[in-house]
Amino acid sequence: MTFVGRETELHYLNQYYNTQDSRILVVYGQSGVGKTALLKAFCADKGAVYYRARSCSEREQRYQWAKELGYSQEEEVCPEYEELFEKMADPFSDEKMILVVDEFHYIVKGDSGFFARLNQFAKSSSAPVLVILCSSAAGWVENCMVRKIGGEAAAISGFLKVRELGIGQMQELYPEYSQDDCVQLYAVLGGVPGLWNRTDRKLSAADNLIDCIVNKYSSIHGEMAGCLAEELRETAVYNTLLATMATGSGRLNDLYHRTAFSRAKISVYLKNLMEIGLVEKVGAGSYRITKPHVRFYFRFIYPHQSLLEELTPKQFYKEVVEDAFPGFVREAYRKS
Repeated sequence: MTFVGRETELHYLNQYYNTQDSRILVVYGQSGVGKTALLKAFCADKGAVYYRARSCSEREQRYQWAKELGYSQEEEVCPEYEELFEKMADPFSDEKMILVVDEFHYIVKGDSGFFARLNQFAKSSSAPVLVILCSSAAGWVENCMVRKIGGEAAAISGFLKVRELGIGQMQELYPEYSQDDCVQLYAVLGGVPGLWNRTDRKLSAADNLIDCIVNKYSSIHGEMAGCLAEELRETAVYNTLLATMATGSGRLNDLYHRTAFSRAKISVYLKNLMEIGLVEKVGAGSYRITKPHVRFYFRFIYPHQSLLEELTPKQFYKEVVEDAFPGFVREAYRKS
């Protein structure tokens, strides 16, 4: 796929790379928005080491990292992070190294001391190192990370939020789609290439909605349905709030009357949804779902689960989505 629309971000990263000392950057944005593609393009002509963290125990994290670095697996070797950093730096003793730790929130959530160790490594390294901590937990980075790592946050030189691409950039990335198809798909998928990559460019927007979104066996459908599972408990409450907001009732008073939850409870749960980047405040006492594909799910699919079981995806689209979809598209652009 063509790499477009990230010239400003590349310039930002290169500014830090061209400094003479070590730096730590945080690069974040929602899953699929293009962070990894950006970092691959940035690192293509430079010395770089990459590690993608897992959601696992602290000890298992070190074990997996050591395995990727070629440690002997005859025994379950779990070196300390300092040793892992030094092993990665060995080939770059005379040149600047880039260390990319992807989904770093998995490590920090399990071991807040990791950041202090990483900072000490960067400061004491014989050659300058650019550490890039990458995360798809955008809400956590913005709302929780500094509280988790405390004073160590002062070591961060900069933050780069990788935002969605504009519709013109998506048309450039996916020229197989007509302008009208792009407009419709953008209303559902936003400027997130990771979602568009799961569509079929030989099909129209309507057929993609049927096959790649409404179809309950599609990956996009599964992501929409599971958008809360990893981050939050008590999904019944969150589903109720999101389903209510998807109908256009995003004011606090509307949520109170529709759900019968107390205002205090609603406020707490809305705060949690904002922290994981699923909801945003758009005015005094008014909220909306931020991700278009989640908004689509709670507008059309969540309220009609029984029909989805009874009908084929095409029948479901015809009966539930087709007539109301133009209004959904207009609403998406009016609020974007």
